[in-house]
Amino acid sequence: SNKKGLGDKVKMFDDGYLNAEGKDVVVIGGGDTAMDCVRTSIRQNAKSVKCLYRRDKKNMPGSAREVGNAEEEGVDFQWLTNPKEFIGKNGQVTEIVLNKMKLGEADATGRQAPEIIYGSEIKIKADMVIKALGFDPEDIPSLFSEPKLDVSKWGTIKIDLKTMQTNLDGVFAAGDIVRGASLVVWAIKDGRDVAEAMDIYLKNKISKSSKTKMVA
Repeated sequence: SNKKGLGDKVKMFDDGYLNAEGKDVVVIGGGDTAMDCVRTSIRQNAKSVKCLYRRDKKNMPGSAREVGNAEEEGVDFQWLTNPKEFIGKNGQVTEIVLNKMKLGEADATGRQAPEIIYGSEIKIKADMVIKALGFDPEDIPSLFSEPKLDVSKWGTIKIDLKTMQTNLDGVFAAGDIVRGASLVVWAIKDGRDVAEAMDIYLKNKISKSSKTKMVA
């Protein structure tokens, strides 16, 4: 819907589907995409905007500054809550049943795992629900038909941080495919860095080839 300001036609905004004006908006998630959604909803004159996050504020992955700005703009953060059920009529959501959560033992990532507090269900109104829940990585080795390509436990490509090269000679990687979901400014920086690394690699390869020919 931000394209409207650039003069583009956005059918799903014009027909009201993506327009938050006058609606009780609920955004599910705690990252930067969730912050974009809640703040855009505020700018579209939503009736109310809530953000549900299953952990507490301290464990929220999104920018602390963005969270602070959203709070100043009137976003209601519902910490330690998770949706259990969506209630609606004629294909339109009207309410969400929420579970209250608590933080338990640390999981494999070192973060405390959220656990349901049974019997804590509450209902809130919702005309629009936006799920900003992140992404699961593709099976990159299979996608690229390179079974020997090394990936991390999160499914992102492993690289040498100095050369930005993968375990495959002459194959480089940069951006979200290495970092995971991140900001476009990091992708731009990584793109510049990997271009420089590739230039060095190719120049070294040409230099070695020339020396080999001279010796021969």
